[in-house]
Amino acid sequence: MNTAPSSWPNINTLWAYALVDELARCGLKHVCISPGSRSTPLVVAFANHPDIDDISIIDERQAAFVALGLSLASSTPVALVCTSGTAAAHYYPALCEASSSGVPLIVLTADRPPNLHDTGAPQALDQTRLFGTHVRWFHQVAEPEPTSEKLRYLRALACRAYQRAGGPDAGPVHLNLPFRKPLEPTALPEGHRDAVPAALAANAPYAVAGRPDNTPYLRTPPTQAVLDDATSDTIAGLLANAERPLILAGADHRGNAYAAALIELAQRLGAPLIAEPTSGVTRHAELHDAPLHFGDAIFASPLIARLGKPDLVLRTGKAPLGWAAARAVRTWPLATTILLSPDADPSDPDQLASWHLKADPTATLRAFNQRLNATQRTATPGESPWLHAFRSAEADAEASLQTALERFRLARPDAPLTAPEIWSILGDRLPEHSALMVSNSMPIRDVDAWMGRRRAPLQIFFNRGVNGIDGIVATGLGVALARRAAGLEAPTIIALGDVALRHDLSALALARELDLPVLVLVMDNEGGAIFDELPIADFPDVHTRHFLTSARADVTRSAPSATRLVEATSPDDLASALKAYTDAPAFQVLVARSDREVDRDLRAALRADAATHIDHGSQGDLS
Repeated sequence: MNTAPSSWPNINTLWAYALVDELARCGLKHVCISPGSRSTPLVVAFANHPDIDDISIIDERQAAFVALGLSLASSTPVALVCTSGTAAAHYYPALCEASSSGVPLIVLTADRPPNLHDTGAPQALDQTRLFGTHVRWFHQVAEPEPTSEKLRYLRALACRAYQRAGGPDAGPVHLNLPFRKPLEPTALPEGHRDAVPAALAANAPYAVAGRPDNTPYLRTPPTQAVLDDATSDTIAGLLANAERPLILAGADHRGNAYAAALIELAQRLGAPLIAEPTSGVTRHAELHDAPLHFGDAIFASPLIARLGKPDLVLRTGKAPLGWAAARAVRTWPLATTILLSPDADPSDPDQLASWHLKADPTATLRAFNQRLNATQRTATPGESPWLHAFRSAEADAEASLQTALERFRLARPDAPLTAPEIWSILGDRLPEHSALMVSNSMPIRDVDAWMGRRRAPLQIFFNRGVNGIDGIVATGLGVALARRAAGLEAPTIIALGDVALRHDLSALALARELDLPVLVLVMDNEGGAIFDELPIADFPDVHTRHFLTSARADVTRSAPSATRLVEATSPDDLASALKAYTDAPAFQVLVARSDREVDRDLRAALRADAATHIDHGSQGDLS
């Protein structure tokens, strides 16, 4: 939609309009704006554009994480706007995550003009390449000028920024925009250097108002990186000839796009497909031959020692999350490991891969399936002993978890709520198509280990780029905003520990400001549970003082006073609280309290029990 007025009060107003107009033409739908004077032209332009949702968030750090969540859930670029000075520095943690995860953001930082730098002018900071290597592209935008040449440059620049952010190597881009005063849409007399000549619109209509029919000024059709035929044939041959193939689907916010093709490939090969909950593949759990979910339990068991190591491993997404899975992968140096990811850097911390297929996963997997089909490889081969053993181990692990949790609760009816029970109940109780934003540290590992019985479709979101625990609530709020904009009614749940909440307490107030009916589920075990699993636990003085929060005030009591707080200390409490929330979603904080030492001991007992069940089952299968 063309919203250009017939005349412009000054070049800043026209400049900002042209930039915002082109971003909208390219497809931008959301912008997170933090207040500040120098960014006024951009704020006015975004606020007046009918096709862009302008979201006001005072704190820049929160705004960046909200934009991250919006982009994750909408799969489209989201813009950020802030003033000059230290404001942009608060974007840094979220941009590091976006860069590592390939999440498209367009960062628009306002700046003082060059003549005010290095002069002692207030709020002037060198913002050139402020984010270093953590953006896909930086451009120092020229100062606004009321000429056709400069407006053409600006419109093409906006299109390039949108394409670079959301292209094959998606991630954040940064445009630094200097503005002279007046910053507001204040009329200037004709002849002023920043006045817009009356004849400019007539003489340069495309530069001023954009191309006809609301098309982008510069169109760059999306391209996909595809393998050449020779490489595709080689990889398809390796897949077809593997005797013990294994497919591992790791964390990938893009996984839903290629899940069906990956599942088809697993079926054609007769290969076990082990999918982490964060892979996107588990959303297709209702399909025939669903992926396996209890990978870490399987890898912690003697199964592979009995069967033999895989001779080919195909991996998508990030490196394995679970500790047992990560340890197992390191013991397969002789397997042909193939990484399928469009990312520039391979997700291979152990340097074991033979191939990094830096190509579009969906197109690549479809090509493999077509080649296998052409060689008469059936899509539903008979279940080999290799695949059958993995499926049996999956069933044993699932049955073991269920019976062991029931046995624990019967033996200790008064025991506090435990982390495995929290995730098991959450998996059972969440409505179909709910969104779950999961924090890093122990929550992301617990959801992998104890929510595998979940079969109904569920969207899981996460920040696995640099694995931080900051900004989790704000990212989840961005997810909820995107889902509301898309008309999705199923609830959004943000699940995190008490330490992660401490890093993002102020986002609870933001949830109320944005009027989002999210549930913030805080697993309060007095903090730092993951460090109980690490060697530092053997050094109790330092462990207690610097790695735990047990001696500190209950962080949930620091929530804004108007926040509705609900507590759960038993499985029944938690089930009832979840039902009450899903029946009438409204913003609240649900504090699920557990004992860190009980959690640690129960996790160990459950892992040992699952390994025993799998071991006994595998002996029967192989006899």
